[in-house]
Amino acid sequence: MTKLKRILTVGCAVALLTTGLTACKGGKGSIDPDDPVITIMTSAAQPEPASEDSPVLEALEQYLGTRLQISFIPASGYGEKVTATMGSGEYPMVMLVETKTASIIQNARGGTFWDITDKIKDSAKYPNLSQANDVVLNNTSIDGKIYGLYRARTLGRSGMCIREDWLETLGMSMPETMDEFHEVLKAFKEKDPDGNGQADTFGMIMTTASTTLDAMVVWFGAPNKWGEAEDGTLQPDFMFDEYFECLKFLRTLYEEELINQDFATYDGAKWDEQFLSSRAGVIIDVADRSRRIAENMAKSTPKAKVGVIGYVKRDAGSEARTLPTSGWKGFYVFPKPAVPQESDLDFILDKMDKMNDQEALNLMNFGIKGRHYEIEEDGFAKISEDTSIGKEYADLNQVATGIIETQLKKRYSTDVAEKADIVMKDNEKYIVSNPAEPLVSDTYSMKGPQLDEIISSANTKFIVGKIDEAAYKKEIEKWRSQGGDEYIKEINDAYNALK
Repeated sequence: MTKLKRILTVGCAVALLTTGLTACKGGKGSIDPDDPVITIMTSAAQPEPASEDSPVLEALEQYLGTRLQISFIPASGYGEKVTATMGSGEYPMVMLVETKTASIIQNARGGTFWDITDKIKDSAKYPNLSQANDVVLNNTSIDGKIYGLYRARTLGRSGMCIREDWLETLGMSMPETMDEFHEVLKAFKEKDPDGNGQADTFGMIMTTASTTLDAMVVWFGAPNKWGEAEDGTLQPDFMFDEYFECLKFLRTLYEEELINQDFATYDGAKWDEQFLSSRAGVIIDVADRSRRIAENMAKSTPKAKVGVIGYVKRDAGSEARTLPTSGWKGFYVFPKPAVPQESDLDFILDKMDKMNDQEALNLMNFGIKGRHYEIEEDGFAKISEDTSIGKEYADLNQVATGIIETQLKKRYSTDVAEKADIVMKDNEKYIVSNPAEPLVSDTYSMKGPQLDEIISSANTKFIVGKIDEAAYKKEIEKWRSQGGDEYIKEINDAYNALK
């Protein structure tokens, strides 16, 4: 596409300068086939996103055969910008929404955004988009309908970081069952794994962050947030016996001082500290946390060896189970005020499908070969160290959906980084989906934080021994009486409506 083609007509330039979002439309609002333009609003992670005269953006436009008018909004204020945009009615053709807020749901139900449920699986028209993950599509859906293209994030991210060198010192293997995991934590406390002759180590660092408990209850066999009970209704995870079995296991670990005794007040920002200082040997969070931990430990304790696994089975006869993420971070909707005709939508989807071609992905993620990166003999991308030209493709990857992964990769910084990727990919085979993920409850929208706090507080009190099982069950009854029963009913009503 020539520079001349990139010059806007006077009328269109005025419109773009006025709104920063809307595009000129020829005729009845259809995209001009002679000079097509797609307007996009997305968030910016970098302080200086790629400018409109970026050579990378121009190369991407040439590949797609259309101009892209991208409005990058600072991430800190992006949600407010979306709200203001919906209030004004001045929409871009493609708009990132970060979460399914009440207003997004209302606008979807009201017909503001195109329903792309049938289109997204049309492999003839959209060979890349049609490969979207069904679990993630379900997670982003509203009333069972798909209103946008999700920005993919790792689905099988959950995992355990563990001091593998401590295991080797003690002659132990990676734990595969809960009993083995218990023995590992005991050995990390009692058998001097760092060999300094002092009783100064323990097993696992915990905080009140839910990621540890959420992962472990799934390992024990409980549902992921919601599960189907014997009567066929959906019930929250803490209503299941396996959930309470996990709490009892954690209570035992606490009583044996295998986890930090201050976990109820421990600052999550300091989660890594006792691992890095060789005080504790396990963190259950996300598998890729091991990358940062390994890099930091290499500076302070070069002989340390950080391992990573995705899950622990309840027992030898149990199947592997892993806690998935939602698999998305925002999704792109197509507002009908800016995309008035189905032919416009088809054109945009075609270009977004093409953005998942490897050539386009390389441009958005790495820039231009020979200027921003080179390909080494083993196939890895070597990124230019010139940070000034890096700005030429900064944040273009925010526009990419990631439905298709880029085949070009940067070299792993450590062996652990490579292992974490293998673990996360393997985890996807064992994920336990949340059947209520796409469902909406008005009660939870209003009372969610209060309801969550009742259960979170009860979990902590039980683990540290402040309440017994009977008192814990009373907390569940409190949850039910303060809105929980209404929440359950609304979730089941929505679930049955979908079925």
